Amino acid sequence: MTENIMGFADRYIHALSASNLMDDAQHQQAEPLIAAALADLTGGSGSVFGSMLARAKLAGVPRQAIESGTYGLGALLRVWTEEVTKKGLARSWLKIKHEWDIKAAHAIYAKIARVSLAHWLAGGCTVCNGTKISESRACTHCHGTGSEPIQGGAIEREKIADMVSELEGMFQSHGARAGAKMRKAA
Repeated sequence: MTENIMGFADRYIHALSASNLMDDAQHQQAEPLIAAALADLTGGSGSVFGSMLARAKLAGVPRQAIESGTYGLGALLRVWTEEVTKKGLARSWLKIKHEWDIKAAHAIYAKIARVSLAHWLAGGCTVCNGTKISESRACTHCHGTGSEPIQGGAIEREKIADMVSELEGMFQSHGARAGAKMRKAA
């Protein structure tokens, strides 16, 4: 299944950078874009969130640009913040007892959304650059995982890691649906 997702990802990246979206026997550049759109429609949410995730993930956006908000991911971050807020409320992450707790909760949900999206999009270790090896041995910064350690308190790290996992699941699911749509079209 991962092979189908990677096949879709390669073709999707190529289609995003194509100067001609002709859809004939030689080109077929529009096929991955159409498959991505159809995968969004059959994803249950009826939104373009899967395609947005795929485009952002496959574009290779630097982590600092995401966290600082200087990269044009405003729509994706807004949608993801809404999703994180829903999950936080449904899972009772925070106890809201007073009116001021609502504002604080939304600030925390927004931070978890921003950091989890940044980590998922560009979370490679800053010391070993994701190779898992530094100075001819396992990287001590990331403990050989290749991922930048999530910063913050224990509960905050847990929520961020949970949301990173959710993003990866959404991305994999979207890629699998889009790959299946491409196979059906072939």
